Amino acid sequence: MLNLTELKQEHRAELDKAEAMLGDRGHVMTASEEEQHNGAMTRARAIEKQISARVSQSTIRTMFNADGRPSWLFGGGAGGDGAAAVNGAASGFMATYSPALNAQDTGRPEYKKALHSFLLSGGKVAGEELVVGADGTGGYLMPGSEQFTRQRRPNSSYTGPRANAALYEGTQGSSTTAGGDVINVPTWQQIVPLGVPDLALYDASLLIPTATDIKVPSQASFGASAIKAESNGTVNVFGGSDPTLGQTLLSAFMVGAARVVSWELLQDVPMFQQFVVEDLLIGQRLTEGALLATGTGSGQPQGILGNTGNGTNTAYELLGTSADGLTLINALYDVVATLKGVYQPNAAWFMSRATALAIRKAQAQANLYVPIVTTDANGDMRILDKPVLFDSNMPSLPTSTTAGVLPILYGDMKAANMIGVRGGAGINVKILDQPLAMQGQLAILAYRRIDSRIRRSEAVQSVKISHV
Repeated sequence: MLNLTELKQEHRAELDKAEAMLGDRGHVMTASEEEQHNGAMTRARAIEKQISARVSQSTIRTMFNADGRPSWLFGGGAGGDGAAAVNGAASGFMATYSPALNAQDTGRPEYKKALHSFLLSGGKVAGEELVVGADGTGGYLMPGSEQFTRQRRPNSSYTGPRANAALYEGTQGSSTTAGGDVINVPTWQQIVPLGVPDLALYDASLLIPTATDIKVPSQASFGASAIKAESNGTVNVFGGSDPTLGQTLLSAFMVGAARVVSWELLQDVPMFQQFVVEDLLIGQRLTEGALLATGTGSGQPQGILGNTGNGTNTAYELLGTSADGLTLINALYDVVATLKGVYQPNAAWFMSRATALAIRKAQAQANLYVPIVTTDANGDMRILDKPVLFDSNMPSLPTSTTAGVLPILYGDMKAANMIGVRGGAGINVKILDQPLAMQGQLAILAYRRIDSRIRRSEAVQSVKISHV
């Protein structure tokens, strides 16, 4: 059973949980948050009733005068009989803390003087009158035990029960600790979520809702003009060449997952359905993000990596020396020059956070008088005045021998890549209660039909890095 202090702490904790569900001003609680808020308030009110009942049953206040002095030690008030108060009340009080004492022990002047000194010293001074029955380890011997009988009456024979075991918490359900089976271990009704990885390639691309497969025409080459000689006696016609066109098919490929949950779990844990749905949505985005970066384009979306412009066409070699920092910085300057001016206004950098950190370290090592890496007031990173967007699917810088990876992209991603989403931009979630009803299970399904295709490769240029 919890003591009064512990009950008050539990009451405060439940109120804090309820307040956390309210959120900031203007926040509208979800159904799950409202349910958690109501549950916390219900528990808080129940605990408050326990506190009131416990306070009403407390007798400690009756043992003090109005001026705060112990009535059972110094007298029962104006004109009160101090000795009677000691004999009547002190024995009951001390019986709680020292079972070895009785009314005769507490009525002696020596005991009253020792107890007075104990109280005035804040428990630091304890005379021998207060340690009757002490076991030498900070507690008191059990009345009737062999040790107690021998201490009070050394020459008597022991006839009472023995105390051989201790009750303590131990491990819940443990067979070796008698208190473990009755411990209540509550569970906080909110699962701590994982952080969602960076997915900038998806967010920066052009999103196109589709109802069917669509063909997207594009220009493959410019038409050309030519010099026309002046017409005189001879007819000279205009020359030149026609432009060439191409087209890209934007289709849709099914991506999704299903979770099977028992009816019992969904009934006993109201928050679990919301957790499963959120996990399905995040898992969908993670799978789509990986396909958007490295998909083959055959039976699945086409990945961006390897299908953009080639930058300078030459891999920048890392040697594993201090010169690598300057190599990285030179690569950044060079790739900017390969992107056509029409794409520069909306251009951004795409890389992993580890690559961005390596570039910042390279800048510090090179001690450049003009920084290439800066930070906006809101904390966003820029390289050569262009925003840096992070995606966890971008390759890391190589640390061992490799012919080359593409850890850095630069350009206008919306102009370069298009994402087709069949039936709208949202992820579909369906709850299927019939197929697994005989097993007492519920299926929760999330899916989306999606495709991605490069529509203008020159709009994004890549930086290839190798390691020798």
